[in-house]
This record gives sequence, C-alpha cells and structure tokens, in this order.
Amino acid sequence: MTERTAVLCPDPVRLTNRSDERKQAARAFLGPDPLFPGTRGRTYPGIIDAYHGETGLEMDELTVAALNTAWHELMTRTQPDEYRDGRLYDKKQPLVLRKLAADSLFQRLHAPVPEVAGVLVDPAEVLVCPYSSTVLLEEAIATIARPGGVLVCPEGYYKSASVHIAKYGLRMVSSAATADRAFKIDPVELARTLELHAAQGNLCGVMLTLPGNPVVADYTVAELTEIGRVLVAAAVPIICDMSFDLLVDDHLPIAAITVPTADGPVRLYDRVLSITGNSKAYNAFGPNKIGAACSGDSAWLDEIRARLAVSFQRETTHLARATIEHISPDQLAHNRSRLRAQVDTAWELLAAVNLRLGAELLHPLGSRQGMFVTVEFDAELLTAAGVHTSPELEDLLLTMAGIDSVALGRTGSHRLGVRLNAAAPRYGAGQEDRALELLHQLFDRLECLIERLRGGMTYGDALSERHIPAIAS
Repeated sequence: MTERTAVLCPDPVRLTNRSDERKQAARAFLGPDPLFPGTRGRTYPGIIDAYHGETGLEMDELTVAALNTAWHELMTRTQPDEYRDGRLYDKKQPLVLRKLAADSLFQRLHAPVPEVAGVLVDPAEVLVCPYSSTVLLEEAIATIARPGGVLVCPEGYYKSASVHIAKYGLRMVSSAATADRAFKIDPVELARTLELHAAQGNLCGVMLTLPGNPVVADYTVAELTEIGRVLVAAAVPIICDMSFDLLVDDHLPIAAITVPTADGPVRLYDRVLSITGNSKAYNAFGPNKIGAACSGDSAWLDEIRARLAVSFQRETTHLARATIEHISPDQLAHNRSRLRAQVDTAWELLAAVNLRLGAELLHPLGSRQGMFVTVEFDAELLTAAGVHTSPELEDLLLTMAGIDSVALGRTGSHRLGVRLNAAAPRYGAGQEDRALELLHQLFDRLECLIERLRGGMTYGDALSERHIPAIAS
C-alpha cells in the first residue's frame, strides 16, 4: 500500500490568508461589472458566490411568529420574570439554553441507530455561548494547546480552522483520507499520524469535522468504531465540529459510539467534546445564534467554562430560545429534503458536463448529503493547463469563470479540487432566492472553462487574457 501518512500543511494560516487576499486582488482587476463566458455563446454577468456557507433555507412560519413575538416582548420589556429576576437567571450559562441544547442541538446522540444505545445528554454536561460555536472551539483549543504542539485534523476540515488553531500556537497536521472518492477518515493513516507525533512529543489532540465540511461521508457503525479504537488508543483530547449534524439525514455522531477494548468498553462521549450551534439547521442569525458543546469529561468542561468570559444578555437568551423551541421535526426534515434536492441537481449537472465532454473530468467526492458539492478535477487536464495546486485552480475558476469557491488546500487536502456551495449559490449576501438558476449557470460556466482548457488554453494564458498577475509563490 502506498504510504500517505501525515499530509503536512507547513503554514495553513498563510495559505488561508493568501487565498482571501488573492480573491480581493483578483476582484479588483476584474472590475465592478465583469462578464464570463458560458457554452454556446452565452455570456453571464457577475461573480457567483459558491464560497460561503449559507444554506439559503428560510424559517418556517411558526418560528418566525415566535421570533417576532420575542422581539416585541424585548422592545416592550415584557419578557418573562426569569429574565428580570437575578436569582433565576444565570448570565454565564442559562439553564434554559443548556436544556434546549441537550434535547435539540444534541438530539442525535440520544438514540442514533438501533444498534447503538447512544447517550442521553445531561444539561449539566452542556456549555453554551452567545452568537457562535467558534468561541467554544477556540476556548477548547486553548485548554489543550502548548508551544510547539500539534493538533491532528483528518483531511477535509473547515476552510478557516487553521486560523482559530494558530491563535494558541498550535500547528495543524492532516492525516490523509481514503484515496477513493468516498473521502472517509482512514483509521490506518490517522493512527500512523497520531503515533508519529506522540513519539515526537508534540501531540496535543485531535480535531474531527463530522459530518464533514467540505465533504460529507457515510460511515457505518463498524467504521466509526474502528476510528474510535484509534482515538481511544491515542489517549488525547478530541474535539468534534458537528455543526452540520442536523443538515444530514441519519447522521451518527461519533460521540454516541462505545468502543470495546481489552480493558472494557469506552464511551467516546467521555473522550470527545462535541461542538455545534443553531445557525445552520435552525436558520438562526445575528443575536439569535448560540454555540453549544457537550462531553462526559466534566474536568475538561470545567476548564473551558472557566475560560468563557463572554456572558449572555437576557435578550440573546430570549431570541435563541424562540428560534430553537418552535421549529418542528417535520420542518427540520423538510430543510434536509430541500438541501438534498439541490445537491442531487448539482451531481446531475456535473454528470451531464462529463457526458457532453466525453470524459470523466469532474469527480464528485463523498455522499450527496449536506449542502456542498466537492469536485476533484482531472489531474492530466490541469497539468496540461499549468495548474498544479488547488489554490491555482480556485484562482482559475474565479478569474475565468466568475466562480468563487474554496480550494481543497484550505481543508488539509492535496487533491486538485474545490468546494462549491450547491445549496445557495448567489451573487451576494441575501440573494439566495435564485439558487437553482445560478446552480445551472455555474456548471455552464464550468463546462465552458473546461472546453477552453481542452482546446489548449493554459492558466497563464487565462491570467494574461484578463490582465491579472500570477499568484505570488
């Protein structure tokens, strides 16, 4: 077997920052009203934002009504007594939100599948924070960081994770995913990477992204248990970003797994800090948003709680509560169906491009779950065009097709591919209502670009055509 151990990202923060800076520079060269070609003589105005993570979903009527009522109560100062009485209200860790997180945000830990007993999350094992789960992620990282330390993140992590990790002096190291298009965590590669850094004395912990972002992979109980064996053997803290959990059908949280060992069963819940929020599945925004974390490791929770200096305003608690309490299971299922339909369409459009071009030049990775389509491009096609890295591919799509994407290099991967928001491509913030139309347009632009590459156009030619300088090496 070919060894793919420890895909090292020498400076992932620089890679992330350079991507953002390059996009700003490229947009400046393109000007305010750029035009981009499609197939059969079509021309399209503007840049399609397939980069950001908005779902394009809307709140259901019951939740909107509850939220409007909550806003009215805040404006007229008629909110419940528990918010006004200092004896009843915990400004740091409101009990009402910890209960809601345990029952709603972590609902899939309770009884995920028939063969897994799961975990009934106790509100006492939950931490919450206002506005964003990123706050909890950073504070959790701070509790395990040390100078020169390494955090192992399997290939395919969140595009800006490196920035949050580097704040505390940690270096990210990525273990390779399976080499096939399933793009799953490879337990053998994960074990090798963990053993390597344990031997070097710099291993601080593991950070998982499940379900995936950018790629959602379908795992069996046996596969998660095998990954769990590796994690238990490593005996290091494990952080799991599970913020896309309720956007995916039948996701099995890894923290719900119990791993059999020679010393007896080990609940991963007692080793894993699971982090999520209400921004995705519940469509929360601004002051309605909260983050939440749970674990059976009470000592670790105490360390994180001690670092959480940010407090809840009573207004935030009231608005977040209205957002979470009133959305129904049927509405959550409806939201997942809408996302699945959009992603299915993207896969069909991709297959149609390959069919018309007479070759499989675009390879979708992972499953059809979630909100993104992650596409690996044909290596021979890109090599001939002088594209050797995913940042260069990301730049080519932006400058020549007007498609703003996420290079897989930002997610710890060496594959020549990009992440595309299939759920809500848009021209700008708040313009997600044309998502289906723009999805069709996106793949037409992409097909035109590939036709030009097959016709002999190189990356350098493309930049010269647009009068844009090359990316600094």
